[in-house]
Amino acid sequence: MRPTIGDDHDPEARSHATVARKDARLDDAEIRGFLARDYPRVVNAVALASGSYPAAEDAVQEALVRAWMRSERGEQVESLPAWVAAVALNETRSGWRRAMAERRARRRIPDSPTAVPGPSDDHMDVARALAALPRRQREVAILRYLLEMSTAEVAAALGIGEGTVKSSLARARTHLAGTLAIHDDEVANDVEGR
Repeated sequence: MRPTIGDDHDPEARSHATVARKDARLDDAEIRGFLARDYPRVVNAVALASGSYPAAEDAVQEALVRAWMRSERGEQVESLPAWVAAVALNETRSGWRRAMAERRARRRIPDSPTAVPGPSDDHMDVARALAALPRRQREVAILRYLLEMSTAEVAAALGIGEGTVKSSLARARTHLAGTLAIHDDEVANDVEGR
């Protein structure tokens, strides 16, 4: 099992993502593999869910440190990417006020005189469409499609039933298809239970 997203006070203490074992330590190869393969995807997914890339980076790094500390205590993290994503989402949720203060501060800073290339228009359209979704639909869509978690993994990470995941995904797809002007057959290529 993974930590339940939504535990605002102490997601680490409330999670059941670990099982006590003496041989469960994360090794350098596993952490390096996560950093090379999964870190960018997890950060981008958490950033889409939280609305703040810097906060997402901080949260993912903090979650990775917590995973390492747990493994040093002999507890096993079943799926490092899923565990880190769930804890990072919890971390960003509990740090929401800080992110809102950062946004207000950024609005007061005048635009930089040198233009920095930003994300593509398509990326911005998808980010805006995801931001317009209700929180649960946004988190379910991000975990399922961006992090490619199975329906069961999403349900475990969010602490909800698989049926709720499926209905939330259906609503999210409908909204995203309308917002992004995508035909329903393009969106319905979801492979359940991967």
